[in-house]
Amino acid sequence: MITNWDLFTDFGIAGALLLAGKWLRAHVILLQKLYLPAALIAGLLALLLGPAGMDLLPWSAQFTGNAGVLTVVLFASLGLSTDFPSARVLMQRCGSLWTFNQIANVGQWAFCATAGLALMIFVWPELSPAFGLVLSAGFMGGHGTGVVVGEALGNLGWEDALTLALTTATVGIFVSILVGMALMHLAVHKGWIRDFARFETLGQTARRGLVPVAEQGQLGRDTAAPVSIDSLAMHGALLIAVSAAAHHSAQYLSGFHAMVQVPAFVTAFALGLAARTLLKRTGGKAYFDDKIFSHSTGTATDFLVVFGIASIKVTILLNYAAPLVAMVLLGVLFNLFMVLVVAPRILGENWFEKAVFTWGWLTGTVGMGIALLRIADPKMRSKVLDDYAIAYVPGSVVDMVMISLVPVLMMQGMAMEAIGGMLVYLVAVLLFWRLVLNRRSALAPSAQ
Repeated sequence: MITNWDLFTDFGIAGALLLAGKWLRAHVILLQKLYLPAALIAGLLALLLGPAGMDLLPWSAQFTGNAGVLTVVLFASLGLSTDFPSARVLMQRCGSLWTFNQIANVGQWAFCATAGLALMIFVWPELSPAFGLVLSAGFMGGHGTGVVVGEALGNLGWEDALTLALTTATVGIFVSILVGMALMHLAVHKGWIRDFARFETLGQTARRGLVPVAEQGQLGRDTAAPVSIDSLAMHGALLIAVSAAAHHSAQYLSGFHAMVQVPAFVTAFALGLAARTLLKRTGGKAYFDDKIFSHSTGTATDFLVVFGIASIKVTILLNYAAPLVAMVLLGVLFNLFMVLVVAPRILGENWFEKAVFTWGWLTGTVGMGIALLRIADPKMRSKVLDDYAIAYVPGSVVDMVMISLVPVLMMQGMAMEAIGGMLVYLVAVLLFWRLVLNRRSALAPSAQ
């Protein structure tokens, strides 16, 4: 019987592993040179010490489900801290980056779906028709999307999908930084970037990931008087309420028809946006700090990575070793094509900085993209992060549609419809960029 303390113990173990991962990241030079996040190190420790390894950790029987709960919290906090940019700002300032992100993102999903089908038809007929999606889910979305797609495919009859998606998400982080650093050295050799921060030139903050006392900032604003309610408790109350409502809303909406499966992460993001809109219209937004919700997103992501990697079943990986390696190699080649061939033709000025940042989140996480960007552009002259923040929100809607619909279509025998729909969207994006965005950016004055 699972008790409340079992759940609490799961998070206690994950927390201890995160602290151990952070300690190792701060003191082991090799881990610093690889720019590995503490959560990844903690996840690998969890895999080594957990049921798939030495079986020393007292996880509860349901610990693998914690990643799914954290995914809902993650997207709820994203919704609570997100504003949609105006169409004018999107088109004039970052239309080319939005275009490239859409081509690279949707293109990767379409490519992986097609490649997975080809491997099933011509090489390994025992594979699932949705096999390719475990790579696009893990590479593009990290462990959060890996959990969503893996659980969706599991509910549709392919139980091995979750382990495979979490594995590609873990591998993707290594691919992101290792191949990303190789791309950086190529860019220096070719003269594509002006600045390059070698590891030897980085300060202790960048190396160890610990901010000195004199440079430490504030976690967030105090927006409530402690005599009535603690500010953090007020933010946490809203986040938990939205997350719980999202779970029950997804269950309710999914109960109308067997073919309709609404993921909880979609309702979490939608309800988070709705709550934010309501707060802005009623004046309550002044008492909720976006920075705190952003920290909530990061916290949920770190714990999610630990639980996600700990949930990997090594025996399943051995059964899929050959096709999984083939799929990873194909995915890396596709993303290299996007960065080295497509990016310079679309992104314009500072194209490599934008492309290497996109490489980071296309194969790993946004955090990996930021790490690579700070090496390629240590003075942040390119303003990539500012533009990405604007371009991300409309792009995230497309992500949610794909993540929700494509796995269902692939498993229901409608692979051609799913792939065809993504290809049509890509053509539409290219035409929109060519006929509208490209001309507007050429005519518009430079953004200050």
